[in-house]
Amino acid sequence: MAAAIGSLPEKRPLVDLILSGHAHCFEHLRTLDTKHADSNLNWLVCGGSGASLRGQRKDEVEVMEISQGGYVQMVARSLLFIGRKGKGRTARSPHTFLRIDVHNGVPPKFVIRPFIVEKLKNKWSSSAIKPFVIQNL
Repeated sequence: MAAAIGSLPEKRPLVDLILSGHAHCFEHLRTLDTKHADSNLNWLVCGGSGASLRGQRKDEVEVMEISQGGYVQMVARSLLFIGRKGKGRTARSPHTFLRIDVHNGVPPKFVIRPFIVEKLKNKWSSSAIKPFVIQNL
């Protein structure tokens, strides 16, 4: 396998971007140097739709993991999270989708454009979130 992949610069991940869904939220995660194959990866989870969205939390959340040895370590940072907000009449349930523009190069540059659609007071509205760039150097 290593011969097929070739050598990568230090801290260069095996993949440039991982896309996932079905998490009932939108999230951009970046793994840290875990000393394993999952080091320095960008993950985009776009599963923010449906009635059972996960509750909103702050961005820049540290993602912790308990190792087999029993110690806790930070393995990733959540850079953007969009989920359900409020309760009752103030409840907001944003449904999310993405547009990703890929710019050619080595490594490629991804311009991520998240969008939100939600129903407030029986009226649908849409909005865009400020685009951000992912490029593994």
